[in-house]
Amino acid sequence: MIYNRTSNGCLFKCDSCKSIHLEFNNININFPSKDKYYQFAEYLQDINIASVVKQNAHSPYQRKIVIPIGSGSCNFMLHSGELEDLKRLCLLQLDTNIINMSKLEIDFSLN
Repeated sequence: MIYNRTSNGCLFKCDSCKSIHLEFNNININFPSKDKYYQFAEYLQDINIASVVKQNAHSPYQRKIVIPIGSGSCNFMLHSGELEDLKRLCLLQLDTNIINMSKLEIDFSLN
């Protein structure tokens, strides 16, 4: 089931393994439960982009937004626009009023 999709990624639940998968650019994160996914999504939504960019302004990295993944030895490195897109992708409610775009059928006539 596809929960959400942007031009840079997709959020979906796998029918076979029942995990929630987040694909964003060339990164994939697998969440074994909704609780783990919601922790990540809430963390993202709470990030104040302007504040973090200002805080890391003197960082040698080009991307000023650092999001630790797992134990912290791996990080997302994002520009502000990338974080905004990732926030749009990560929904805080997965099962309410979601249109599965892969099953959306539109009946129209070309005449």
